[in-house]
Amino acid sequence: MESCSVSALDRPAQELSVVDVYDIAALLGHEFERVIDRYGCEAMVGVVPKVVRVLELLEALVNYGGARHKAEELQGELDRLRQERTERSEHERKHQMELECVEDVWRSEVQDLLSQISELQKDNRKLLSRPQYEPLLSEEPPPEQDGASQREREVLDRLRKLVEKQRDEIRSKEHELTLRSRDIEALQLQQNRLMKMNQDLRHRLALLETRGKALVQQRAELEAVAQARLQELGTLGQEVSRLQRELQDMDIYRREERVHVTSGPSAAGSSSATGAPPLTAASPAGPASEEKPSSVWVECAGDPEFLATCFEQAPLTRDCENDVAVLQLSDTDSDGQEDSPRFTLQELRDVLHEKNQLKAQVFLLQEELAYYSTIFTAIMPMVAAGLISDDPTLMPIRRLVSIT
Repeated sequence: MESCSVSALDRPAQELSVVDVYDIAALLGHEFERVIDRYGCEAMVGVVPKVVRVLELLEALVNYGGARHKAEELQGELDRLRQERTERSEHERKHQMELECVEDVWRSEVQDLLSQISELQKDNRKLLSRPQYEPLLSEEPPPEQDGASQREREVLDRLRKLVEKQRDEIRSKEHELTLRSRDIEALQLQQNRLMKMNQDLRHRLALLETRGKALVQQRAELEAVAQARLQELGTLGQEVSRLQRELQDMDIYRREERVHVTSGPSAAGSSSATGAPPLTAASPAGPASEEKPSSVWVECAGDPEFLATCFEQAPLTRDCENDVAVLQLSDTDSDGQEDSPRFTLQELRDVLHEKNQLKAQVFLLQEELAYYSTIFTAIMPMVAAGLISDDPTLMPIRRLVSIT
């Protein structure tokens, strides 16, 4: 299985995320460490800030592209819903027109049948009003009249059935129209909710952009302060190394003086006995005595206030003050504790560098946690509302948010 950095580099530009940018940054960091280990820090002084700036721009572009892609998806969903709504309204309009046409045809047929019935009734009345038919009518009805009345009853029954059938169809169409109107109202509510969610996402995107700009500015200021502190630490390290050399010279000078003091009486006795001049237990100290008085440490080595004022001339960090305290203790106890353990300046620098790296990693993890929490708060309402299907890749984010 390939690593995250390789998969991030092989992934298309449209599918990049902020995590992929962080993976690319980690890969570049490893490559820079190898180059620094091989060629030194001076080879990467001008390249690292530019690469960091490019990665920041890439992160901002990825954030903007993801939000824009999400907004485009929401806009497409909104357009689809609007199109469905227009199609449904068009279908309902056509259906209403068909119902109106059917109703007009039905009314015309009813009018025709009613007109035929009225004509038949008039004909019947005319026939009944004639005097030659009155005896026949009194005895038994003619068969033609019975057939006409039978036809009229059949026509009326057929019309009644047709009217009832059309009434049932009208009721079903009205019920379908009410259901469609309810669906339209639900779609309108969903559209309003999506529009509100889109506005919230745009507002959050603007807030994230402003926060990112502020963080970039703060990071630039912190980098400037860190460079100034590094330069200050470099000068302090040079000063401390110079003071260490002077302290070593002062220790040598003290030892020579002690040897001269202890060997002075015996050398004087032997010289008086032999008549030869005293040998130079002090002669090696002669050049040192001629050179060392020019050093401030030789003149003021025993004054603790001088040491305190020397180390208080420049503002030091807490770690540098601890280093100076270790050096002072080692200088005051150099006679009895030559082999006592102490930290060197390089070791302190390594510890400070490691601490700064850990702080940077913690800061990156906090930013990633804030990013995932914003994603969680933005997506979970949509998942709960059923607008987006539940994704199994959201489980790590849920566990992370539940832990925090």
